[in-house]
Amino acid sequence: MKYLPAVIERTEVPSGSVALWWLGQAGFACKCDDGAVLYVDPYFSDVVEAVFGFKRLSLAPVEAAQVRADWLISTHEHLDHLDAEALPALARANPWCRFMGPVSCREVYESAGIAPGRQVILEPGRQYEAGRVTVRTAKADHGNLSATALSLLLDFGEVSILFTGDTSFSPELIRPLTDRKPDVLIACINGRLGNMGAAEAAELASVAGARVAIPCHFWMFHEHGGDPGAFLESCAAQCPRTEARLLSPGEGVLVTTQSAERIEC
Repeated sequence: MKYLPAVIERTEVPSGSVALWWLGQAGFACKCDDGAVLYVDPYFSDVVEAVFGFKRLSLAPVEAAQVRADWLISTHEHLDHLDAEALPALARANPWCRFMGPVSCREVYESAGIAPGRQVILEPGRQYEAGRVTVRTAKADHGNLSATALSLLLDFGEVSILFTGDTSFSPELIRPLTDRKPDVLIACINGRLGNMGAAEAAELASVAGARVAIPCHFWMFHEHGGDPGAFLESCAAQCPRTEARLLSPGEGVLVTTQSAERIEC
């Protein structure tokens, strides 16, 4: 699926819609109706195995040097969300790209040679602009694993997407974002290392009233766990009006105000 950059490039996004591709783990690529491309928490390399010994089980559908991105947004500094090994190549290939993340990401940006003028440091409870996309932030609860981890709501105009990032089930913390009734909820479901499990993620989808719920943070590392089947079953029981949708790495959906349709490769 290394042709994914060509798919993203040729995909036409109708006004008021957004195209969304899962990259594996918690990574997604988003294309706006003005052609801008944002990457959220992409993991391209094998740096986690090199540092922690966790072997990648799902191949990346795109290489960092192939990426065309206007923005790269990270919920926190962990290597499977902010790929320190891939970042220099991506930054060189996209000299116009800007990088958004909490203060814990700053050291990684600087090590990758990303100039301060290309960095946007995110704080919880704030609002930022990434081109025409409004990025709203809320504090995530990733315990002592990342004190500055965030959840993010990306507002594309008529469609909004909530990325939980890595967090426990903490509805009060994320309420400023769920109260905005996102169209799509993208939730971690692995249930380990301080993260929500499948049933808790489904409950959050119910709280948010999302039209579509997409699970992530599974099938990448054996040590991380994650049961997408349990997520589908939990959504059917807890929020039957929400479309719970599984994506394979590299698969995309076009989200409009009415539907979420598969993007043909």
